[in-house]
Amino acid sequence: MAPPDLAALVARGKLLLLRGALSTLPAREHAVVAGFPDDEGNSVETVRALARRIPVAWLVNDPPESLEWLLSGAEGRDRIRVVPKDSRAGYLAYVTARYVFFTHGLYGSPPAPRSRTFVNLWHGDGPKMSKRFADIRSTYVVAGTRLWGETRPLYFGVDDGGVLVTGNPRIDQFTRPVRGDQMRALGLDPAQPFVLWMPTYRRTEYRGRRLARVRNWADAADLSESERVRRLTAEVAQAGRRLGVTVAVKPHPLDADGYGGTGLPVIDNADLQRAQVTHYQLMGRSSGLITDYSSVWTDYLALDRPIGFYCPDLEEYEAERGLNVEGYRDLIPGPLLDSPADFEAFLGDCLDESAQSRARRARSTTRVGAETRFGAGDRLLDAVGVPRRTDRRRPEVEAVAR
Repeated sequence: MAPPDLAALVARGKLLLLRGALSTLPAREHAVVAGFPDDEGNSVETVRALARRIPVAWLVNDPPESLEWLLSGAEGRDRIRVVPKDSRAGYLAYVTARYVFFTHGLYGSPPAPRSRTFVNLWHGDGPKMSKRFADIRSTYVVAGTRLWGETRPLYFGVDDGGVLVTGNPRIDQFTRPVRGDQMRALGLDPAQPFVLWMPTYRRTEYRGRRLARVRNWADAADLSESERVRRLTAEVAQAGRRLGVTVAVKPHPLDADGYGGTGLPVIDNADLQRAQVTHYQLMGRSSGLITDYSSVWTDYLALDRPIGFYCPDLEEYEAERGLNVEGYRDLIPGPLLDSPADFEAFLGDCLDESAQSRARRARSTTRVGAETRFGAGDRLLDAVGVPRRTDRRRPEVEAVAR
């Protein structure tokens, strides 16, 4: 019989101690936030929104100084402490916090004591089939659409009143779009319109110590391995040059596909971090979006700009990963793109959109019940009862779902 893993025993003991302290120590009027990864947009914007109201500890894995740029211009910056997650200060902040926000669970995700509020920010809505996440326990879970919010009770183990369709806090980054000098740092001409192609991953490649112990998987073949895709993207690049619009690829952070053979400029997370730009700030300046099964399109509806869908592996993806909605082709707010002519027509809409394109997007927005108003961070905090600075009374917690 193999000896017990000492590190695992220590970790389990630590979680048990935290759970005991959480149940016995009194709650104080502060919050903790933890995102995965640290720069995940929902968690960053929740930190910024909380700082306008109460003290907040941002629990992080990376060196705190490397994340400081994400708090630039934050109102109430003096109320934010950036604390290593695996530290005494982080544990103490957690076990005494009245409000706990996370994207993928935190410290084993025990149920919230009656005096605390735990909020699962998650990381977006969308059509990709998911497993149950009910072991990540919370008082509330956030949604950006009513359609996908309806599945939250099943997948996340909350009741109907625990679903908050407040919009994903990260859409507030659209209001702080990338600056011209940052565009140049990313290799983009700030004087020229650009369209982002943001495909979801087909095959994951986890990088770094935070993800080293998580298994990789594949939902479909890498797009750039297809000769047809490479030929098509070369023609898309030419169409963009004719029209005066840049088409740039922003891969998913976990994507094993580098898209280097597409002939299109590629902007990855490392590029964004060097330029000190979030990908939602980059999206905020774009003239249009091309995507597929990613949740990003449900957030992009807040910008009310053209969205095209390139899904050359739709049948394979439905068979392998699976989609959680019927009739995806009819649900999406823009055209399915297949040929060079399709792409050229879509890029034309990104420069001067047709009434037909606008009407289709409006119908889809209504069907999915997207929350497209900015100010999602404040709506969330109001919904869970975090008091505003001008009102120190704690308002009634009120779910805004269904």
